[in-house]
Amino acid sequence: MDNQQGKLHILGKASSVVVKKLQQDNAAKENAIWLFAGYSFSEYKVGDSFDILIKESDQSWNHDFKIKLQKVYDEFGRSYTTIPEGYKTICLFECTPSIPAYIKGLPVLKTWEVSNNSIYLCDHADIDLMHDTSFDTVLFDTFSKMIVSSLHQRKKKHYTVQDIEQVLPEGTPQIVIDNLLLSGALGNAGAVLAK
Repeated sequence: MDNQQGKLHILGKASSVVVKKLQQDNAAKENAIWLFAGYSFSEYKVGDSFDILIKESDQSWNHDFKIKLQKVYDEFGRSYTTIPEGYKTICLFECTPSIPAYIKGLPVLKTWEVSNNSIYLCDHADIDLMHDTSFDTVLFDTFSKMIVSSLHQRKKKHYTVQDIEQVLPEGTPQIVIDNLLLSGALGNAGAVLAK
Protein backbone atom coordinates (compact mmCIF):
# COMPACT_ATOMS: atom_id res chain seq x y z
CA MET A 1 0.00 0.00 0.00
CA ASP A 2 1.44 3.42 -0.87
CA ASN A 3 1.27 6.42 1.46
CA GLN A 4 -2.26 7.52 0.46
CA GLN A 5 -4.11 4.28 -0.24
CA GLY A 6 -6.56 3.19 2.41
CA LYS A 7 -7.07 6.72 3.74
CA LEU A 8 -9.99 8.92 2.67
CA HIS A 9 -9.23 12.61 3.23
CA ILE A 10 -12.25 14.46 4.63
CA LEU A 11 -11.94 18.23 4.28
CA GLY A 12 -15.09 19.43 6.06
CA LYS A 13 -18.87 19.42 6.33
CA ALA A 14 -21.03 20.42 3.37
CA SER A 15 -22.89 23.71 3.88
CA SER A 16 -26.69 23.75 4.03
CA VAL A 17 -26.79 25.25 0.51
CA VAL A 18 -24.81 22.30 -0.88
CA VAL A 19 -26.84 19.74 1.10
CA LYS A 20 -30.12 21.23 -0.15
CA LYS A 21 -28.98 20.77 -3.76
CA LEU A 22 -27.96 17.15 -3.15
CA GLN A 23 -30.75 15.89 -0.92
CA GLN A 24 -33.61 16.79 -3.19
CA ASP A 25 -36.60 15.19 -1.37
CA ASN A 26 -34.58 12.65 0.66
CA ALA A 27 -34.04 13.58 4.29
CA ALA A 28 -30.86 12.22 5.85
CA LYS A 29 -31.01 10.20 9.05
CA GLU A 30 -30.16 11.91 12.34
CA ASN A 31 -26.78 10.15 12.55
CA ALA A 32 -25.85 10.94 8.93
CA ILE A 33 -23.70 13.81 7.69
CA TRP A 34 -22.64 15.24 4.31
CA LEU A 35 -18.87 15.69 3.97
CA PHE A 36 -16.44 16.97 1.34
CA ALA A 37 -13.82 14.32 0.47
CA GLY A 38 -10.55 15.33 -1.20
CA TYR A 39 -9.03 13.52 -4.18
CA SER A 40 -9.24 9.80 -3.49
CA PHE A 41 -6.21 7.57 -3.94
CA SER A 42 -8.39 4.44 -3.68
CA GLU A 43 -11.86 3.45 -4.83
CA TYR A 44 -14.56 3.12 -2.18
CA LYS A 45 -18.00 1.57 -2.79
CA VAL A 46 -21.28 2.79 -1.35
CA GLY A 47 -21.73 0.55 1.70
CA ASP A 48 -18.01 0.51 2.61
CA SER A 49 -17.31 1.23 6.28
CA PHE A 50 -14.52 3.04 8.08
CA ASP A 51 -13.63 2.51 11.73
CA ILE A 52 -10.56 4.67 12.29
CA LEU A 53 -10.55 8.47 12.30
CA ILE A 54 -7.19 10.31 12.25
CA LYS A 55 -7.22 14.02 13.07
CA GLU A 56 -4.85 15.98 10.86
CA SER A 57 -4.32 18.75 13.45
CA ASP A 58 -2.74 16.63 16.18
CA GLN A 59 -2.42 13.18 14.55
CA SER A 60 -4.57 11.56 17.25
CA TRP A 61 -6.92 8.78 16.26
CA ASN A 62 -10.16 7.20 17.40
CA HIS A 63 -11.87 3.90 16.61
CA ASP A 64 -15.01 4.00 18.79
CA PHE A 65 -17.48 4.14 15.90
CA LYS A 66 -18.36 2.91 12.42
CA ILE A 67 -18.83 5.32 9.53
CA LYS A 68 -20.62 3.91 6.48
CA LEU A 69 -20.55 5.49 3.03
CA GLN A 70 -24.17 6.00 1.91
CA LYS A 71 -24.13 8.31 -1.13
CA VAL A 72 -21.52 9.81 -3.45
CA TYR A 73 -21.72 12.88 -5.72
CA ASP A 74 -19.07 14.62 -7.82
CA GLU A 75 -18.59 18.38 -8.19
CA PHE A 76 -21.26 18.47 -10.92
CA GLY A 77 -23.91 16.81 -8.75
CA ARG A 78 -23.73 13.44 -10.53
CA SER A 79 -24.46 10.42 -8.37
CA TYR A 80 -22.01 7.48 -8.22
CA THR A 81 -22.04 4.02 -6.67
CA THR A 82 -18.37 4.44 -5.74
CA ILE A 83 -15.88 7.15 -4.90
CA PRO A 84 -13.79 6.74 -8.05
CA GLU A 85 -10.02 6.84 -7.69
CA GLY A 86 -8.76 10.35 -8.47
CA TYR A 87 -12.11 12.08 -7.82
CA LYS A 88 -13.03 14.68 -5.25
CA THR A 89 -16.56 14.05 -3.99
CA ILE A 90 -19.34 15.07 -1.64
CA CYS A 91 -20.48 12.07 0.38
CA LEU A 92 -23.21 11.16 2.81
CA PHE A 93 -21.90 9.09 5.72
CA GLU A 94 -23.96 7.31 8.39
CA CYS A 95 -22.22 7.13 11.76
CA THR A 96 -22.82 4.50 14.45
CA PRO A 97 -23.56 4.92 17.30
CA SER A 98 -23.55 8.70 16.61
CA ILE A 99 -21.64 11.36 14.68
CA PRO A 100 -18.20 11.74 16.35
CA ALA A 101 -17.68 15.14 17.98
CA TYR A 102 -14.62 15.88 15.85
CA ILE A 103 -16.64 15.38 12.65
CA LYS A 104 -19.32 17.72 14.02
CA GLY A 105 -16.55 20.27 14.63
CA LEU A 106 -15.15 20.18 11.08
CA PRO A 107 -15.35 23.45 9.13
CA VAL A 108 -18.48 24.07 7.07
CA LEU A 109 -17.52 24.31 3.39
CA LYS A 110 -19.18 25.31 0.12
CA THR A 111 -16.41 23.71 -1.94
CA TRP A 112 -13.22 21.66 -1.58
CA GLU A 113 -10.96 23.73 0.69
CA VAL A 114 -7.86 22.41 2.47
CA SER A 115 -7.32 23.22 6.15
CA ASN A 116 -5.39 21.77 9.06
CA ASN A 117 -8.71 20.73 10.62
CA SER A 118 -9.35 17.90 8.19
CA ILE A 119 -9.47 14.21 9.04
CA TYR A 120 -8.68 10.87 7.43
CA LEU A 121 -11.07 7.93 7.50
CA CYS A 122 -9.55 4.45 7.36
CA ASP A 123 -10.60 0.86 7.81
CA HIS A 124 -8.59 -1.28 10.20
CA ALA A 125 -8.32 -4.00 7.53
CA ASP A 126 -6.42 -1.56 5.30
CA ILE A 127 -3.99 -0.56 8.05
CA ASP A 128 -2.16 -3.30 9.91
CA LEU A 129 -2.34 -2.03 13.48
CA MET A 130 -0.73 -5.22 14.78
CA HIS A 131 2.60 -4.43 13.12
CA ASP A 132 4.99 -2.68 15.50
CA THR A 133 5.50 0.42 13.32
CA SER A 134 2.25 0.54 11.36
CA PHE A 135 0.53 3.13 13.56
CA ASP A 136 3.62 5.36 13.52
CA THR A 137 3.77 4.93 9.74
CA VAL A 138 0.13 5.98 9.30
CA LEU A 139 0.66 9.10 11.38
CA PHE A 140 3.99 9.84 9.69
CA ASP A 141 2.41 9.49 6.22
CA THR A 142 -0.51 11.71 7.24
CA PHE A 143 1.84 14.33 8.67
CA SER A 144 3.97 14.22 5.48
CA LYS A 145 0.86 14.73 3.33
CA MET A 146 -0.19 17.75 5.41
CA ILE A 147 3.25 19.32 4.91
CA VAL A 148 3.27 18.61 1.17
CA SER A 149 -0.22 20.08 0.82
CA SER A 150 0.92 23.26 2.60
CA LEU A 151 4.06 23.44 0.44
CA HIS A 152 2.10 23.06 -2.80
CA GLN A 153 0.00 26.08 -1.86
CA ARG A 154 3.20 28.13 -2.17
CA LYS A 155 3.39 27.22 -5.89
CA LYS A 156 7.18 26.83 -6.05
CA LYS A 157 9.13 24.30 -8.10
CA HIS A 158 11.58 23.40 -5.31
CA TYR A 159 11.33 23.55 -1.51
CA THR A 160 14.05 24.13 1.06
CA VAL A 161 14.30 23.07 4.70
CA GLN A 162 13.26 26.62 5.59
CA ASP A 163 10.07 26.20 3.51
CA ILE A 164 9.31 23.00 5.43
CA GLU A 165 9.95 24.69 8.78
CA GLN A 166 7.52 27.48 7.85
CA VAL A 167 4.60 25.08 7.25
CA LEU A 168 5.16 22.94 10.36
CA PRO A 169 3.23 23.66 13.55
CA GLU A 170 5.11 26.06 15.84
CA GLY A 171 7.56 24.31 18.16
CA THR A 172 8.03 21.21 15.99
CA PRO A 173 11.31 19.59 17.09
CA GLN A 174 14.19 19.55 14.60
CA ILE A 175 14.30 15.75 14.87
CA VAL A 176 10.87 15.57 13.17
CA ILE A 177 12.15 17.65 10.24
CA ASP A 178 15.32 15.54 10.03
CA ASN A 179 13.31 12.29 10.06
CA LEU A 180 10.99 13.56 7.32
CA LEU A 181 13.95 14.47 5.14
CA LEU A 182 16.00 11.33 5.86
CA SER A 183 13.10 8.96 5.28
CA GLY A 184 12.33 10.45 1.88
CA ALA A 185 8.68 10.78 2.94
CA LEU A 186 8.35 14.30 1.58
CA GLY A 187 9.92 13.40 -1.75
CA ASN A 188 7.76 10.27 -1.99
CA ALA A 189 4.66 12.35 -1.27
CA GLY A 190 5.32 14.78 -4.09
CA ALA A 191 7.51 17.58 -2.73
CA VAL A 192 10.56 18.41 -4.84
CA LEU A 193 13.29 19.33 -2.37
CA ALA A 194 16.15 21.63 -3.27
CA LYS A 195 19.64 20.19 -2.70
